[in-house]
Amino acid sequence: MIVHRGCAIPSGYSYDVPGDLWVRFEGDVARLGITDVAQTRMGKMVSIRFKRVGKHVAAGKSVATVESAKWVGPIHSPFDGEVLEINEEGFAEDMLIANKDPYEAGWISVVRPDDPSNAEAGLLTDDAAVEAYRTRIDELEISCIRCAD
Repeated sequence: MIVHRGCAIPSGYSYDVPGDLWVRFEGDVARLGITDVAQTRMGKMVSIRFKRVGKHVAAGKSVATVESAKWVGPIHSPFDGEVLEINEEGFAEDMLIANKDPYEAGWISVVRPDDPSNAEAGLLTDDAAVEAYRTRIDELEISCIRCAD
């Protein structure tokens, strides 16, 4: 894992850097969540409204809407697909779960891409993702922090 200005950029994920979204492909499905940069920029989450399981979402459309201390807006899907699972239980237990653990326990949705062979188009991985995030973090002049229990 690379850490830049306190912001974690773990390997093994694909990133939509402008959208501050991570994607972890798990067979024919993809788990989506917000990055450390996103959770820092938005501040403490206040509420989240998920798209229901079974709903089809188009690329760029929301899988959830988040309200935080600083921001209200969508968490989007980087590809067309069907919502298979949502982390409603995790957020019900701890609304700050994505602020504390954005890459594991704080995942948002699991989506089955309509076109798995093209689902990674536009996403960055490995060195390209790290370099793009380093640039973004420096341009935003942020240092990541996470909520603690």
